[in-house]
Amino acid sequence: MFAAGKTSGGSGAPAATVDAQFNYVTMLLHGDGTNGAQNNTFLDGSTNNYTITRNGNTTQGSFSPYGSNWSNYFDGTGDYLTVASNAAFAFGTNDFTWEAWVYLNSTSGQRTIYSTNATNGFIINNNSGTITVRQFGVTDLLNSAVAINADSWNHIAVARSGTTLSLWLNGSRSNGGTITNSTNFTQSGLLIGVNDIGTGLVYGYISNLRVVKGTAVYDPTQTTITVPTAPLTAITNTSLLTCADNRFIDDSTNNFAITVNGDTSVQRFNPFGTATAYSTATIGGSGYFDGSGDYLVSSGTGSFNPRSTFTVEFWTYPISNNTVTWINSNTNNNFYFETLSTTLFVGDGIINTISASAPTVNQWTHLLLSFDGTTYRLFYNGVSQATSTNLLQNNVISAFRIGQKQDGTRPFNGYITDMRVLVGTALYTSAFTPPTAPITAITNTSLLLNYINGAIFDNAMMNDLETVGNAQISTSVYKYGTGSMSFNGTNSYLTLPYGPTQNFGTGNFTIEGWVYLNSLSASYYVVAGTWTTGTTDEWLIQISNGNTIRFLTTAGTSFYSATITTSTWYHIAAVRNGSTITLYVNGTSVGSYTNSNSIGSVSKTLYIGVQQSPIWYWNGYIDEFRITNGYARYTANFTPPTAAFFNTGPV
Repeated sequence: MFAAGKTSGGSGAPAATVDAQFNYVTMLLHGDGTNGAQNNTFLDGSTNNYTITRNGNTTQGSFSPYGSNWSNYFDGTGDYLTVASNAAFAFGTNDFTWEAWVYLNSTSGQRTIYSTNATNGFIINNNSGTITVRQFGVTDLLNSAVAINADSWNHIAVARSGTTLSLWLNGSRSNGGTITNSTNFTQSGLLIGVNDIGTGLVYGYISNLRVVKGTAVYDPTQTTITVPTAPLTAITNTSLLTCADNRFIDDSTNNFAITVNGDTSVQRFNPFGTATAYSTATIGGSGYFDGSGDYLVSSGTGSFNPRSTFTVEFWTYPISNNTVTWINSNTNNNFYFETLSTTLFVGDGIINTISASAPTVNQWTHLLLSFDGTTYRLFYNGVSQATSTNLLQNNVISAFRIGQKQDGTRPFNGYITDMRVLVGTALYTSAFTPPTAPITAITNTSLLLNYINGAIFDNAMMNDLETVGNAQISTSVYKYGTGSMSFNGTNSYLTLPYGPTQNFGTGNFTIEGWVYLNSLSASYYVVAGTWTTGTTDEWLIQISNGNTIRFLTTAGTSFYSATITTSTWYHIAAVRNGSTITLYVNGTSVGSYTNSNSIGSVSKTLYIGVQQSPIWYWNGYIDEFRITNGYARYTANFTPPTAAFFNTGPV
């Protein structure tokens, strides 16, 4: 079946402009693009148009530092944030407001969202599903009237006005109503994601955590409040606003330092979705390097000489910082950005180096080195870290290697974007605001890597997928839009390293897409899944040559035994609603079973178009592939989507 062009629509719903559940979409692959295109070709955006040679399986996609709406992810095993003691958090007997959005992958036991560690401080917990506000050394002050929604975004707010204190969960006041509380709340420091004794770790996401001292943003006498539908701002009296950016920062005027513990990470998954559809002009892209043989090499540098005026800048999101290289001269060590242990070194290793603390892992950091002919300056996020007047050798660099040291050591694991080299311009010599949109080839740009040439990209802007073998865009066979994803049945598939957004926990989910088979000659054809060894957290969508479609987990299997034909589009949706998993084919339920297991893992890779053990490939096309994490889109038979899925919503 062919379509004339992409139109708005989806989920069989009436025409609208946004997807009301887009804030739960963690992957959206439209499959539109240039015929035959993959994610393996990297381009230099400067006028030099240098050849960029791909090594290993370096890939590119839509995850980038740009765009609003973020959260912080805590894996429940040592992840938390701290803020140093400050009078801004000592409420005394004054009015105050605390609020945040949380998405818990587990609500069992105690999960501490916010805590102080003073005698007269307070703590906000999830206790086996119920939100509580507790004063240290005192029984619970308030409890939520209903349990928190696991694996779902929840708004929690606490406010005191005068001596009246209230707690709201998703806009409804706690079953304790209002209480009289004039406690002199002191503090000694803030903890986010853990309690004062190091337990009660959060497993899930926290977004837009705001502390306001001196103002009750919500009236404690109100039984219901209007839950904000857009990211919070630093209103008057805001003491802290965090878990809301592409890096760990405080957006209040206090600009408090946020200390990261464990491997807490910045994620684009957020309670608001996005009002702006993905585009390379507004969001850009990034390159993903897996830390095992991935790197890029440029064919030139524009006569880059580290002893002449220049600027080198880029954004980085390292997953590991121990010993990695971002950029290096390809044939010698005359210029490099590298980390060793906890220190970043920039230099040539011969004359001098300039150093600073290594960029924090699992967040975006903008790095820039400039030389104005006299002074070398190193900046992190626009803030000067170090200077030197004698740093690099007088030697023209003929080519750059990105993601690995020139001798093949110190491979980089993580994301890089907007790497720009200016020859003849020291772009910044004092503090500046990091870019808020993809950068361009300004005057004197000799090399620019924006990583925006990916063909199969995620419109949810959360993932960089690798196109393996001959996986590519096809503009000849597609369901909606201008193309689909084509798989040849012998060596082609997509792969994505584990990310927390693909962990469904015990919550609801919807995995869906349109599929089209070219043949039914092999034993099985796999649409997508994480199945490798058959552990309880794995899943798989598979079609047999006996014409059976199934959604497989260790807890059971949903089958569709009617005849599946080739050269025909089928809409498949696997949905968990509560503890029931149902498989729908063309909008009709074809089987259900019970599965309350946690699905998703800290170590599983997602594959689209192949099963890895044993290996079974998809031979055909997949279009409009979407994962919705935390929401069951279909709970009864439905009309299959009549157009492409939406790219935005609900903000």
